[in-house]
Amino acid sequence: MADYTSGAIYFTGLGNGTDFDSIIEATVEAESVRLNQLTEWEEYWQEKSDSLEELNTALVSMRSSLESMDTVTEFAEKSASSSDTSVLSATADGDAVDASHTIEINQLAQNDIWTNTTTGHSDSADSITSTDAVFAFSYAGEEYSLDVSAGTSLSELVDMINANPDSKSDVRATMINDGSEYHLQLYGMDMGEDNTVAITANTTLAGYDAADFENTQIAQSAEIKVDGYPTGADEWITRDTNTISDVLDGVTLSLANVGITTLNVTTDTDAIKDKIVEFVESVNEIRLLIQELTYVDDDAAGSVMTGNYGVDIVKQNLQNITASKGLGFSYYDSDSGIGDYYSTLSQLGISTDADESSETYGQLLIDEDELDDALETDSDAVIDLFAASEEGSSDSSDMTYVSSVDGLTSPGDHDVVYEISGGVIISATINGESCTIDGNTITGDYGTDASGMEVRANTMVDGVYTGTVSVKQGKIGEMADEMTRLTDSESGILVIIQENYDDIVANTQESIETEEDRLALFEDRLRERYAALEETLSEYDSIDATLDTLINSLTSFSS
Repeated sequence: MADYTSGAIYFTGLGNGTDFDSIIEATVEAESVRLNQLTEWEEYWQEKSDSLEELNTALVSMRSSLESMDTVTEFAEKSASSSDTSVLSATADGDAVDASHTIEINQLAQNDIWTNTTTGHSDSADSITSTDAVFAFSYAGEEYSLDVSAGTSLSELVDMINANPDSKSDVRATMINDGSEYHLQLYGMDMGEDNTVAITANTTLAGYDAADFENTQIAQSAEIKVDGYPTGADEWITRDTNTISDVLDGVTLSLANVGITTLNVTTDTDAIKDKIVEFVESVNEIRLLIQELTYVDDDAAGSVMTGNYGVDIVKQNLQNITASKGLGFSYYDSDSGIGDYYSTLSQLGISTDADESSETYGQLLIDEDELDDALETDSDAVIDLFAASEEGSSDSSDMTYVSSVDGLTSPGDHDVVYEISGGVIISATINGESCTIDGNTITGDYGTDASGMEVRANTMVDGVYTGTVSVKQGKIGEMADEMTRLTDSESGILVIIQENYDDIVANTQESIETEEDRLALFEDRLRERYAALEETLSEYDSIDATLDTLINSLTSFSS
Protein backbone atom coordinates (compact mmCIF):
# COMPACT_ATOMS: atom_id res chain seq x y z
CA MET A 1 0.00 0.00 0.00
CA ALA A 2 1.32 3.50 -0.85
CA ASP A 3 2.46 5.68 2.04
CA TYR A 4 1.21 9.26 1.90
CA THR A 5 2.91 11.56 4.46
CA SER A 6 3.84 15.22 4.46
CA GLY A 7 6.43 14.97 7.16
CA ALA A 8 4.30 17.20 9.39
CA ILE A 9 3.27 16.25 12.91
CA TYR A 10 -0.25 17.18 13.88
CA PHE A 11 -1.39 17.70 17.47
CA THR A 12 -5.09 18.34 17.20
CA GLY A 13 -7.22 19.88 19.92
CA LEU A 14 -4.31 21.55 21.69
CA GLY A 15 -5.11 25.06 20.51
CA ASN A 16 -8.76 25.49 21.31
CA GLY A 17 -9.72 22.24 22.99
CA THR A 18 -11.73 20.83 20.08
CA ASP A 19 -11.29 17.01 19.70
CA PHE A 20 -10.49 16.97 15.99
CA ASP A 21 -9.04 13.40 16.23
CA SER A 22 -12.45 12.00 17.05
CA ILE A 23 -13.98 14.04 14.21
CA ILE A 24 -11.36 12.71 11.76
CA GLU A 25 -11.76 9.09 12.92
CA ALA A 26 -15.54 9.30 12.62
CA THR A 27 -15.28 10.84 9.16
CA VAL A 28 -12.83 8.16 7.96
CA GLU A 29 -15.03 5.45 9.47
CA ALA A 30 -18.02 6.84 7.62
CA GLU A 31 -15.95 6.85 4.44
CA SER A 32 -14.86 3.18 5.02
CA VAL A 33 -18.17 1.57 4.10
CA ARG A 34 -16.78 0.15 0.84
CA LEU A 35 -13.59 -1.07 2.57
CA ASN A 36 -15.66 -2.91 5.16
CA GLN A 37 -17.78 -4.45 2.42
CA LEU A 38 -14.68 -5.57 0.52
CA THR A 39 -13.12 -7.04 3.68
CA GLU A 40 -16.28 -9.02 4.45
CA TRP A 41 -16.39 -10.14 0.80
CA GLU A 42 -12.78 -11.33 0.94
CA GLU A 43 -13.39 -13.24 4.19
CA TYR A 44 -16.50 -14.85 2.69
CA TRP A 45 -14.68 -16.19 -0.38
CA GLN A 46 -11.58 -17.13 1.60
CA GLU A 47 -13.74 -19.24 3.88
CA LYS A 48 -15.21 -20.94 0.82
CA SER A 49 -11.72 -21.61 -0.56
CA ASP A 50 -10.48 -22.94 2.78
CA SER A 51 -13.49 -25.26 3.05
CA LEU A 52 -12.90 -26.69 -0.43
CA GLU A 53 -9.22 -27.18 0.36
CA GLU A 54 -10.15 -29.02 3.55
CA LEU A 55 -12.51 -31.30 1.62
CA ASN A 56 -9.99 -31.83 -1.19
CA THR A 57 -7.28 -32.77 1.33
CA ALA A 58 -9.62 -35.25 3.01
CA LEU A 59 -10.44 -36.84 -0.35
CA VAL A 60 -6.75 -37.17 -1.25
CA SER A 61 -6.09 -38.82 2.12
CA MET A 62 -9.02 -41.18 1.60
CA ARG A 63 -7.77 -42.09 -1.88
CA SER A 64 -4.33 -42.93 -0.51
CA SER A 65 -5.86 -45.18 2.12
CA LEU A 66 -8.12 -46.96 -0.37
CA GLU A 67 -5.37 -47.51 -2.93
CA SER A 68 -3.52 -49.67 -0.41
CA MET A 69 -6.29 -52.29 -0.59
CA ASP A 70 -7.97 -51.86 -3.99
CA THR A 71 -6.92 -55.22 -5.47
CA VAL A 72 -7.82 -58.74 -4.41
CA THR A 73 -4.19 -59.43 -3.49
CA GLU A 74 -4.13 -56.43 -1.14
CA PHE A 75 -7.64 -56.73 0.23
CA ALA A 76 -8.09 -60.46 0.79
CA GLU A 77 -6.43 -62.02 3.81
CA LYS A 78 -5.55 -65.69 3.39
CA SER A 79 -3.67 -68.09 5.62
CA ALA A 80 -1.88 -71.34 4.81
CA SER A 81 -1.21 -74.03 7.40
CA SER A 82 0.75 -77.25 7.10
CA SER A 83 -0.07 -80.41 9.02
CA ASP A 84 3.68 -81.03 9.41
CA THR A 85 5.75 -77.85 9.63
CA SER A 86 8.95 -79.89 9.82
CA VAL A 87 8.28 -80.84 6.19
CA LEU A 88 6.70 -77.67 4.84
CA SER A 89 5.49 -74.20 5.81
CA ALA A 90 3.60 -71.80 3.57
CA THR A 91 2.10 -68.35 3.22
CA ALA A 92 -0.85 -67.21 1.11
CA ASP A 93 -1.95 -63.89 -0.36
CA GLY A 94 -5.28 -62.69 -1.67
CA ASP A 95 -4.95 -64.60 -4.96
CA ALA A 96 -4.97 -67.95 -3.19
CA VAL A 97 -8.04 -70.15 -3.39
CA ASP A 98 -9.45 -71.80 -0.29
CA ALA A 99 -8.55 -75.47 -0.63
CA SER A 100 -6.74 -78.43 0.89
CA HIS A 101 -3.66 -79.83 -0.89
CA THR A 102 -1.40 -82.81 -0.39
CA ILE A 103 2.24 -81.89 -0.88
CA GLU A 104 4.88 -84.60 -1.25
CA ILE A 105 8.55 -83.58 -1.13
CA ASN A 106 10.96 -86.09 -2.66
CA GLN A 107 14.10 -83.99 -2.31
CA LEU A 108 15.18 -80.48 -1.42
CA ALA A 109 17.04 -78.15 -3.71
CA GLN A 110 20.65 -77.65 -2.76
CA ASN A 111 23.81 -76.11 -4.13
CA ASP A 112 27.01 -77.87 -5.22
CA ILE A 113 29.89 -78.06 -2.71
CA TRP A 114 33.40 -79.43 -3.37
CA THR A 115 35.94 -79.88 -0.57
CA ASN A 116 39.66 -80.53 -0.96
CA THR A 117 39.97 -83.61 1.26
CA THR A 118 43.51 -84.46 0.17
CA THR A 119 45.49 -81.27 0.71
CA GLY A 120 45.41 -79.49 4.05
CA HIS A 121 47.48 -76.82 5.78
CA SER A 122 48.12 -76.37 9.47
CA ASP A 123 48.11 -72.60 9.03
CA SER A 124 45.97 -70.74 6.50
CA ALA A 125 48.90 -68.33 5.98
CA ASP A 126 51.25 -71.12 4.84
CA SER A 127 52.37 -71.08 1.22
CA ILE A 128 50.52 -73.59 -0.96
CA THR A 129 52.88 -73.44 -3.96
CA SER A 130 56.54 -72.72 -4.59
CA THR A 131 56.03 -72.06 -8.29
CA ASP A 132 53.65 -70.04 -10.40
CA ALA A 133 50.58 -72.13 -11.21
CA VAL A 134 47.00 -72.04 -12.48
CA PHE A 135 43.80 -72.86 -10.62
CA ALA A 136 40.88 -73.47 -13.01
CA PHE A 137 37.26 -74.27 -12.24
CA SER A 138 33.87 -74.14 -13.95
CA TYR A 139 30.32 -73.31 -12.95
CA ALA A 140 27.26 -74.39 -14.93
CA GLY A 141 29.57 -75.14 -17.86
CA GLU A 142 31.40 -71.78 -17.80
CA GLU A 143 35.15 -72.06 -17.09
CA TYR A 144 37.24 -69.59 -15.07
CA SER A 145 41.02 -69.49 -14.60
CA LEU A 146 43.20 -67.81 -11.95
CA ASP A 147 46.97 -67.27 -12.02
CA VAL A 148 48.45 -68.30 -8.67
CA SER A 149 51.88 -66.83 -7.90
CA ALA A 150 54.59 -68.70 -6.03
CA GLY A 151 54.27 -68.19 -2.28
CA THR A 152 50.51 -67.71 -2.34
CA SER A 153 48.82 -68.85 0.88
CA LEU A 154 45.50 -70.68 1.22
CA SER A 155 43.77 -67.61 2.63
CA GLU A 156 45.10 -65.55 -0.29
CA LEU A 157 43.76 -68.13 -2.78
CA VAL A 158 40.35 -67.88 -1.10
CA ASP A 159 40.46 -64.09 -1.45
CA MET A 160 41.48 -64.37 -5.13
CA ILE A 161 38.55 -66.66 -5.92
CA ASN A 162 36.02 -64.47 -4.09
CA ALA A 163 37.36 -61.28 -5.68
CA ASN A 164 37.36 -62.60 -9.24
CA PRO A 165 34.85 -60.25 -11.00
CA ASP A 166 33.86 -62.88 -13.57
CA SER A 167 32.88 -65.63 -11.13
CA LYS A 168 32.28 -64.11 -7.70
CA SER A 169 28.51 -64.03 -8.18
CA ASP A 170 28.50 -67.74 -9.11
CA VAL A 171 31.18 -69.44 -7.03
CA ARG A 172 32.47 -68.65 -3.56
CA ALA A 173 35.42 -70.08 -1.65
CA THR A 174 35.96 -70.63 2.04
CA MET A 175 38.26 -72.53 4.38
CA ILE A 176 37.06 -75.37 6.57
CA ASN A 177 39.10 -76.47 9.59
CA ASP A 178 38.82 -80.16 10.51
CA GLY A 179 40.57 -79.57 13.82
CA SER A 180 44.11 -79.92 12.60
CA GLU A 181 44.21 -78.56 9.07
CA TYR A 182 42.58 -75.98 6.83
CA HIS A 183 41.00 -77.22 3.58
CA LEU A 184 39.70 -75.29 0.57
CA GLN A 185 35.99 -75.51 -0.09
CA LEU A 186 34.17 -74.27 -3.21
CA TYR A 187 30.42 -73.92 -3.42
CA GLY A 188 27.99 -72.78 -6.09
CA MET A 189 25.86 -69.78 -5.25
CA ASP A 190 22.70 -71.18 -6.85
CA MET A 191 20.73 -74.30 -6.11
CA GLY A 192 19.62 -76.69 -8.83
CA GLU A 193 20.99 -79.72 -10.60
CA ASP A 194 22.41 -77.68 -13.48
CA ASN A 195 24.42 -75.34 -11.28
CA THR A 196 27.43 -77.59 -10.74
CA VAL A 197 31.01 -76.70 -9.80
CA ALA A 198 34.01 -78.57 -11.20
CA ILE A 199 37.82 -78.37 -10.98
CA THR A 200 38.94 -78.45 -14.60
CA ALA A 201 41.93 -80.07 -16.31
CA ASN A 202 43.65 -76.71 -16.85
CA THR A 203 44.56 -76.63 -13.16
CA THR A 204 48.37 -76.89 -12.57
CA LEU A 205 48.33 -76.05 -8.86
CA ALA A 206 49.74 -79.14 -7.13
CA GLY A 207 47.39 -80.68 -4.60
CA TYR A 208 44.39 -78.79 -6.05
CA ASP A 209 43.40 -80.75 -9.13
CA ALA A 210 40.07 -82.55 -9.55
CA ALA A 211 41.27 -85.77 -7.91
CA ASP A 212 41.98 -83.90 -4.67
CA PHE A 213 38.35 -82.74 -4.25
CA GLU A 214 35.23 -84.60 -3.16
CA ASN A 215 31.67 -83.56 -3.99
CA THR A 216 30.49 -83.25 -0.37
CA GLN A 217 27.10 -81.85 -1.38
CA ILE A 218 25.55 -82.58 -4.75
CA ALA A 219 23.70 -79.90 -6.72
CA GLN A 220 20.09 -80.87 -7.08
CA SER A 221 16.66 -79.39 -7.72
CA ALA A 222 13.69 -79.64 -5.41
CA GLU A 223 11.20 -82.34 -6.41
CA ILE A 224 7.58 -82.22 -5.31
CA LYS A 225 4.14 -83.54 -6.16
CA VAL A 226 0.99 -81.50 -5.57
CA ASP A 227 -2.23 -83.44 -5.05
CA GLY A 228 -0.61 -86.49 -6.66
CA TYR A 229 0.59 -84.62 -9.73
CA PRO A 230 2.64 -85.55 -11.71
CA THR A 231 1.18 -89.03 -11.58
CA GLY A 232 4.26 -91.02 -12.69
CA ALA A 233 6.28 -92.61 -9.92
CA ASP A 234 9.48 -90.97 -11.14
CA GLU A 235 7.85 -87.74 -12.31
CA TRP A 236 8.19 -84.57 -10.21
CA ILE A 237 7.63 -80.85 -10.33
CA THR A 238 11.17 -79.46 -10.13
CA ARG A 239 12.44 -76.06 -9.03
CA ASP A 240 15.93 -74.73 -8.34
CA THR A 241 14.81 -73.34 -4.98
CA ASN A 242 13.14 -74.47 -1.79
CA THR A 243 10.86 -71.42 -1.81
CA ILE A 244 8.28 -72.05 -4.50
CA SER A 245 5.64 -69.44 -5.37
CA ASP A 246 4.59 -70.43 -8.90
CA VAL A 247 2.87 -73.79 -8.37
CA LEU A 248 -0.30 -72.78 -6.51
CA ASP A 249 -1.77 -69.33 -7.21
CA GLY A 250 -1.13 -66.96 -4.33
CA VAL A 251 0.69 -69.60 -2.24
CA THR A 252 4.40 -69.62 -1.40
CA LEU A 253 5.76 -73.00 -0.30
CA SER A 254 8.83 -73.19 1.92
CA LEU A 255 10.25 -76.71 1.70
CA ALA A 256 11.99 -77.92 4.85
CA ASN A 257 12.36 -81.69 4.62
CA VAL A 258 11.50 -84.80 2.66
CA GLY A 259 8.02 -86.06 3.47
CA ILE A 260 4.28 -85.65 2.89
CA THR A 261 2.04 -83.00 4.45
CA THR A 262 -1.42 -81.54 4.06
CA LEU A 263 -1.65 -77.83 3.24
CA ASN A 264 -4.85 -75.96 4.06
CA VAL A 265 -5.55 -72.53 2.55
CA THR A 266 -8.33 -70.57 4.23
CA THR A 267 -9.76 -67.05 4.24
CA ASP A 268 -9.25 -64.87 7.30
CA THR A 269 -12.75 -63.42 7.43
CA ASP A 270 -12.04 -61.39 10.57
CA ALA A 271 -9.21 -59.54 8.82
CA ILE A 272 -11.40 -58.93 5.77
CA LYS A 273 -14.16 -57.61 7.99
CA ASP A 274 -11.67 -55.17 9.53
CA LYS A 275 -10.89 -53.82 6.07
CA ILE A 276 -14.58 -53.47 5.25
CA VAL A 277 -15.02 -51.47 8.46
CA GLU A 278 -12.02 -49.33 7.45
CA PHE A 279 -13.63 -48.65 4.06
CA VAL A 280 -16.95 -47.69 5.64
CA GLU A 281 -15.26 -45.41 8.18
CA SER A 282 -13.32 -43.68 5.38
CA VAL A 283 -16.55 -42.98 3.51
CA ASN A 284 -18.26 -41.76 6.68
CA GLU A 285 -15.43 -39.33 7.45
CA ILE A 286 -16.06 -37.61 4.12
CA ARG A 287 -19.82 -37.65 4.62
CA LEU A 288 -19.46 -36.10 8.09
CA LEU A 289 -17.17 -33.40 6.74
CA ILE A 290 -19.66 -32.55 4.01
CA GLN A 291 -22.45 -32.38 6.60
CA GLU A 292 -20.38 -29.96 8.67
CA LEU A 293 -19.54 -27.78 5.67
CA THR A 294 -23.15 -27.60 4.46
CA TYR A 295 -24.93 -27.42 7.84
CA VAL A 296 -28.30 -25.64 7.95
CA ASP A 297 -29.40 -24.43 11.40
CA ASP A 298 -32.88 -24.45 12.94
CA ASP A 299 -33.60 -21.02 11.44
CA ALA A 300 -32.92 -22.42 7.95
CA ALA A 301 -29.72 -20.40 7.73
CA GLY A 302 -27.13 -22.23 5.68
CA SER A 303 -23.38 -22.34 6.16
CA VAL A 304 -20.87 -20.91 3.70
CA MET A 305 -20.87 -24.13 1.58
CA THR A 306 -24.58 -24.87 1.66
CA GLY A 307 -25.74 -25.44 -1.90
CA ASN A 308 -22.20 -25.33 -3.31
CA TYR A 309 -22.37 -27.33 -6.51
CA GLY A 310 -18.82 -28.71 -6.14
CA VAL A 311 -19.57 -30.13 -2.71
CA ASP A 312 -22.93 -31.39 -3.95
CA ILE A 313 -21.17 -33.23 -6.80
CA VAL A 314 -18.80 -34.93 -4.35
CA LYS A 315 -21.67 -35.89 -2.07
CA GLN A 316 -23.82 -37.27 -4.89
CA ASN A 317 -21.01 -39.19 -6.58
CA LEU A 318 -20.02 -40.89 -3.34
CA GLN A 319 -23.62 -41.81 -2.65
CA ASN A 320 -24.02 -43.23 -6.16
CA ILE A 321 -20.98 -45.47 -5.73
CA THR A 322 -22.09 -46.90 -2.39
CA ALA A 323 -25.67 -47.42 -3.57
CA SER A 324 -25.16 -48.75 -7.11
CA LYS A 325 -24.27 -52.14 -8.56
CA GLY A 326 -20.55 -52.78 -8.91
CA LEU A 327 -19.01 -51.88 -12.27
CA GLY A 328 -18.95 -54.95 -14.50
CA PHE A 329 -21.03 -56.96 -12.03
CA SER A 330 -24.37 -58.57 -12.87
CA TYR A 331 -27.30 -59.43 -10.63
CA TYR A 332 -27.44 -63.06 -9.59
CA ASP A 333 -30.12 -65.29 -11.10
CA SER A 334 -30.86 -68.06 -8.61
CA ASP A 335 -32.66 -70.15 -11.23
CA SER A 336 -29.80 -70.27 -13.69
CA GLY A 337 -26.97 -69.71 -11.24
CA ILE A 338 -25.64 -67.01 -13.55
CA GLY A 339 -24.38 -63.68 -12.27
CA ASP A 340 -22.49 -62.39 -9.24
CA TYR A 341 -23.72 -63.65 -5.90
CA TYR A 342 -23.05 -60.20 -4.41
CA SER A 343 -23.19 -57.12 -6.61
CA THR A 344 -24.23 -54.32 -4.20
CA LEU A 345 -23.13 -53.25 -0.74
CA SER A 346 -26.69 -53.48 0.55
CA GLN A 347 -26.55 -57.26 0.01
CA LEU A 348 -23.78 -57.35 2.60
CA GLY A 349 -25.77 -55.37 5.17
CA ILE A 350 -24.17 -52.00 4.37
CA SER A 351 -26.69 -49.16 3.94
CA THR A 352 -27.19 -45.44 4.57
CA ASP A 353 -28.97 -44.31 7.73
CA ALA A 354 -32.02 -42.42 6.41
CA ASP A 355 -33.46 -41.53 9.83
CA GLU A 356 -33.13 -37.73 10.12
CA SER A 357 -33.53 -37.94 13.90
CA SER A 358 -30.66 -40.37 14.21
CA GLU A 359 -27.18 -39.33 15.38
CA THR A 360 -25.76 -41.31 12.45
CA TYR A 361 -28.09 -39.80 9.86
CA GLY A 362 -26.50 -39.88 6.41
CA GLN A 363 -23.76 -42.29 7.49
CA LEU A 364 -23.11 -45.81 6.24
CA LEU A 365 -24.13 -48.46 8.75
CA ILE A 366 -23.06 -52.10 8.88
CA ASP A 367 -25.43 -54.86 9.89
CA GLU A 368 -22.88 -57.13 11.58
CA ASP A 369 -25.04 -60.26 11.30
CA GLU A 370 -25.70 -59.80 7.58
CA LEU A 371 -22.03 -59.15 6.87
CA ASP A 372 -20.96 -62.20 8.85
CA ASP A 373 -23.50 -64.34 6.98
CA ALA A 374 -22.22 -63.02 3.62
CA LEU A 375 -18.60 -63.76 4.52
CA GLU A 376 -19.53 -67.24 5.66
CA THR A 377 -21.67 -67.93 2.58
CA ASP A 378 -19.21 -66.77 -0.10
CA SER A 379 -16.18 -64.84 1.12
CA ASP A 380 -14.65 -64.74 -2.38
CA ALA A 381 -17.76 -62.99 -3.74
CA VAL A 382 -17.50 -60.43 -0.92
CA ILE A 383 -13.82 -59.89 -1.72
CA ASP A 384 -14.62 -59.40 -5.42
CA LEU A 385 -17.30 -56.81 -4.70
CA PHE A 386 -14.77 -54.73 -2.81
CA ALA A 387 -11.53 -55.38 -4.66
CA ALA A 388 -12.02 -56.98 -8.09
CA SER A 389 -9.64 -55.49 -10.64
CA GLU A 390 -9.39 -56.25 -14.36
CA GLU A 391 -11.53 -59.37 -13.99
CA GLY A 392 -13.39 -59.86 -17.25
CA SER A 393 -16.11 -62.09 -18.63
CA SER A 394 -18.36 -62.45 -21.67
CA ASP A 395 -22.05 -63.24 -21.78
CA SER A 396 -21.66 -64.92 -25.18
CA SER A 397 -19.90 -68.16 -26.08
CA ASP A 398 -19.01 -66.53 -29.41
CA MET A 399 -16.35 -64.39 -27.76
CA THR A 400 -13.94 -64.54 -24.80
CA TYR A 401 -12.48 -61.77 -22.68
CA VAL A 402 -8.67 -61.96 -22.88
CA SER A 403 -7.27 -58.98 -20.99
CA SER A 404 -7.56 -55.28 -20.21
CA VAL A 405 -5.19 -52.49 -19.20
CA ASP A 406 -5.46 -50.98 -15.73
CA GLY A 407 -5.91 -47.22 -16.01
CA LEU A 408 -6.88 -47.37 -19.71
CA THR A 409 -9.78 -49.79 -19.99
CA SER A 410 -12.90 -48.39 -18.34
CA PRO A 411 -14.54 -50.87 -15.96
CA GLY A 412 -18.10 -51.84 -16.76
CA ASP A 413 -20.02 -53.38 -19.65
CA HIS A 414 -18.79 -53.15 -23.25
CA ASP A 415 -20.93 -54.05 -26.25
CA VAL A 416 -18.97 -56.01 -28.85
CA VAL A 417 -20.10 -56.55 -32.44
CA TYR A 418 -18.06 -58.28 -35.14
CA GLU A 419 -18.76 -59.64 -38.62
CA ILE A 420 -17.19 -62.70 -40.23
CA SER A 421 -16.98 -63.06 -44.01
CA GLY A 422 -14.90 -65.64 -45.77
CA GLY A 423 -13.74 -67.01 -42.44
CA VAL A 424 -12.12 -63.72 -41.34
CA ILE A 425 -13.25 -60.74 -39.27
CA ILE A 426 -14.01 -57.93 -41.71
CA SER A 427 -15.36 -55.41 -39.18
CA ALA A 428 -15.70 -54.98 -35.43
CA THR A 429 -16.79 -52.34 -32.95
CA ILE A 430 -16.76 -52.03 -29.19
CA ASN A 431 -19.38 -49.68 -27.78
CA GLY A 432 -20.06 -48.57 -31.35
CA GLU A 433 -16.47 -47.39 -31.84
CA SER A 434 -13.91 -48.82 -34.22
CA CYS A 435 -11.22 -51.12 -32.89
CA THR A 436 -8.13 -53.00 -34.04
CA ILE A 437 -8.47 -56.45 -35.62
CA ASP A 438 -5.61 -58.95 -35.64
CA GLY A 439 -6.61 -62.44 -36.72
CA ASN A 440 -9.38 -63.47 -34.35
CA THR A 441 -8.42 -60.86 -31.72
CA ILE A 442 -10.30 -57.57 -31.31
CA THR A 443 -8.65 -54.76 -29.31
CA GLY A 444 -10.20 -51.48 -28.17
CA ASP A 445 -8.48 -48.44 -29.69
CA TYR A 446 -6.62 -45.90 -27.58
CA GLY A 447 -8.79 -43.06 -26.35
CA THR A 448 -11.98 -45.12 -26.16
CA ASP A 449 -13.64 -46.59 -23.06
CA ALA A 450 -12.45 -50.04 -24.18
CA SER A 451 -8.86 -48.87 -24.76
CA GLY A 452 -6.49 -51.86 -24.51
CA MET A 453 -9.22 -54.44 -23.91
CA GLU A 454 -8.66 -57.65 -25.90
CA VAL A 455 -11.48 -59.95 -26.95
CA ARG A 456 -11.04 -63.22 -28.84
CA ALA A 457 -13.64 -64.27 -31.40
CA ASN A 458 -14.45 -67.95 -30.82
CA THR A 459 -16.82 -68.37 -33.76
CA MET A 460 -15.36 -67.75 -37.22
CA VAL A 461 -18.35 -68.91 -39.26
CA ASP A 462 -19.69 -66.18 -41.57
CA GLY A 463 -22.21 -63.96 -39.84
CA VAL A 464 -22.65 -61.08 -37.40
CA TYR A 465 -22.02 -61.72 -33.71
CA THR A 466 -22.86 -59.60 -30.68
CA GLY A 467 -22.15 -59.89 -26.99
CA THR A 468 -21.36 -57.97 -23.84
CA VAL A 469 -17.91 -58.15 -22.30
CA SER A 470 -17.74 -56.97 -18.70
CA VAL A 471 -14.67 -55.75 -16.82
CA LYS A 472 -15.15 -55.77 -13.06
CA GLN A 473 -13.96 -53.17 -10.61
CA GLY A 474 -14.60 -53.43 -6.88
CA LYS A 475 -16.13 -50.66 -4.83
CA ILE A 476 -12.79 -49.69 -3.28
CA GLY A 477 -11.16 -49.19 -6.67
CA GLU A 478 -14.23 -47.38 -8.00
CA MET A 479 -14.20 -45.04 -5.00
CA ALA A 480 -10.43 -44.46 -5.27
CA ASP A 481 -10.73 -43.64 -8.98
CA GLU A 482 -13.52 -41.17 -8.25
CA MET A 483 -11.32 -39.52 -5.61
CA THR A 484 -8.58 -39.23 -8.23
CA ARG A 485 -10.94 -37.55 -10.70
CA LEU A 486 -12.36 -35.16 -8.14
CA THR A 487 -8.95 -34.08 -6.80
CA ASP A 488 -6.96 -33.99 -10.05
CA SER A 489 -4.60 -31.01 -9.87
CA GLU A 490 -5.74 -29.74 -13.28
CA SER A 491 -9.22 -31.07 -13.99
CA GLY A 492 -10.60 -31.87 -10.52
CA ILE A 493 -13.90 -30.09 -9.87
CA LEU A 494 -12.88 -28.97 -6.38
CA VAL A 495 -9.53 -27.66 -7.59
CA ILE A 496 -11.16 -25.70 -10.41
CA ILE A 497 -13.75 -24.13 -8.10
CA GLN A 498 -11.13 -23.34 -5.46
CA GLU A 499 -8.96 -21.63 -8.08
CA ASN A 500 -11.94 -19.49 -9.05
CA TYR A 501 -12.49 -18.60 -5.40
CA ASP A 502 -8.80 -17.78 -4.98
CA ASP A 503 -9.01 -15.48 -8.02
CA ILE A 504 -11.95 -13.67 -6.41
CA VAL A 505 -9.97 -13.35 -3.15
CA ALA A 506 -6.91 -12.03 -5.00
CA ASN A 507 -8.96 -9.49 -6.98
CA THR A 508 -10.78 -8.42 -3.83
CA GLN A 509 -7.47 -8.00 -2.03
CA GLU A 510 -6.30 -5.67 -4.80
CA SER A 511 -9.49 -3.63 -4.39
CA ILE A 512 -8.95 -3.55 -0.61
CA GLU A 513 -5.41 -2.25 -1.04
CA THR A 514 -6.63 0.42 -3.46
CA GLU A 515 -9.37 1.45 -1.04
CA GLU A 516 -6.92 1.50 1.88
CA ASP A 517 -4.64 3.79 -0.13
CA ARG A 518 -7.59 6.10 -0.89
CA LEU A 519 -8.64 6.23 2.76
CA ALA A 520 -5.08 6.88 3.91
CA LEU A 521 -4.81 9.80 1.50
CA PHE A 522 -8.28 10.98 2.54
CA GLU A 523 -7.25 10.90 6.21
CA ASP A 524 -4.00 12.79 5.50
CA ARG A 525 -5.93 15.52 3.72
CA LEU A 526 -8.45 15.73 6.57
CA ARG A 527 -5.67 16.13 9.06
CA GLU A 528 -4.05 18.86 6.97
CA ARG A 529 -7.34 20.73 6.73
CA TYR A 530 -8.21 20.35 10.41
CA ALA A 531 -4.68 21.33 11.34
CA ALA A 532 -5.09 24.53 9.31
CA LEU A 533 -8.51 25.09 10.87
CA GLU A 534 -7.10 24.57 14.33
CA GLU A 535 -4.31 27.04 13.58
CA THR A 536 -6.87 29.61 12.46
CA LEU A 537 -9.04 29.00 15.51
CA SER A 538 -5.99 29.35 17.69
CA GLU A 539 -5.25 32.75 16.14
CA TYR A 540 -8.83 33.83 16.79
CA ASP A 541 -8.58 32.55 20.32
CA SER A 542 -5.42 34.57 20.77
CA ILE A 543 -7.09 37.72 19.38
CA ASP A 544 -10.06 37.07 21.64
CA ALA A 545 -7.80 36.79 24.62
CA THR A 546 -6.02 40.04 23.69
CA LEU A 547 -9.32 41.87 23.31
CA ASP A 548 -10.48 40.56 26.66
CA THR A 549 -7.28 41.88 28.23
CA LEU A 550 -7.67 45.30 26.61
CA ILE A 551 -11.31 45.56 27.66
CA ASN A 552 -10.41 44.62 31.20
CA SER A 553 -7.67 47.28 31.18
CA LEU A 554 -10.06 49.98 29.94
CA THR A 555 -12.58 49.03 32.61
CA SER A 556 -9.96 49.37 35.33
CA PHE A 557 -8.79 52.69 34.00
CA SER A 558 -12.29 54.22 33.92
CA SER A 559 -13.01 53.15 37.43
